[in-house]
Amino acid sequence: MPKSAPPKLHPFESRDVLQATMRITRAGDGLSTALNIDPIELHIGDTMYVLLECTVGAIELKPIRDTDVLVRKHTLVAGVGTIVDSGFAGDAIAEQRRLNLEAAGVHELPLDDGASE
Repeated sequence: MPKSAPPKLHPFESRDVLQATMRITRAGDGLSTALNIDPIELHIGDTMYVLLECTVGAIELKPIRDTDVLVRKHTLVAGVGTIVDSGFAGDAIAEQRRLNLEAAGVHELPLDDGASE
């Protein structure tokens, strides 16, 4: 089944907006508060899943170099944050990883578990 095209961003002052980016500020503040309540010890190389509540703090529209189109940059201000287990976040992260690879031109072939080699 073909996937639909990504939603188009609204033009700004008659200029097309072709990209959207995001930065998150104050993420450590909410997480540090949570870790003060329920401290854990992390180790180099650990994979963590973090859930953040964020508020859009600012939106900037900037030209993309050597073009007449814009990129929409969102600044999110983190509020409450918590570490969640992989069972809670793992499927969503795996699907986004697949979509990121697909957008980069890497496609996985669906293989049946009983397929012969």
